[in-house]
Amino acid sequence: MNTEVALYKSLQVVRSLDFPVGKPASGKKFEDYMVMQLYQNLQQQRGFRVFPPRHTLREATFSGIYHQFDIVVAEQEQLVAVECKFRGTAHIDQLFATQGKLIDYRKRPRGVFVTIAQGVNDEMYCYALAHQILLICPQLPPVDYMLQCVKKGTDLANRLEILQSRIKDDVAAKHVLVEWKNDYMRFQDEGYC
Repeated sequence: MNTEVALYKSLQVVRSLDFPVGKPASGKKFEDYMVMQLYQNLQQQRGFRVFPPRHTLREATFSGIYHQFDIVVAEQEQLVAVECKFRGTAHIDQLFATQGKLIDYRKRPRGVFVTIAQGVNDEMYCYALAHQILLICPQLPPVDYMLQCVKKGTDLANRLEILQSRIKDDVAAKHVLVEWKNDYMRFQDEGYC
């Protein structure tokens, strides 16, 4: 299991915990829960280290300022910085803020943005794809998650592997998003949900 899959699975569960949306205490509980789930799912695997919630990442930055992230995971040789938003709606400015923190690091961490919001629009997905930030929300599961679920060697598995490489290769965000949505519809049609 990797960080993205663990976050998506945790997001599925946290939605059933009925934290009231819009209350600051719920956001803190959400972050704490996600960190606990990552710790439990990744800590037994070699090469993963989960930092305490709301960790200030003290790596070299261009500005000389260190930034706080809701979750930080050391995954093999790379840092993963996760922002969690426990709000009923998601706005692109939240991604702008996340991107601003990420690009300040001389060795940029891999960015992940997790939200419980149902109304994540295509603009947010396209921005996230264009800036290599993985957007995790209830609407569209990460490609890694779908790859873990599908039967190996099938046409769908092959399509998902191609999609995964296209995301990493910086292909036009709108085209990749269409592929992602189409593959997810097929994923649902084949009974993986």
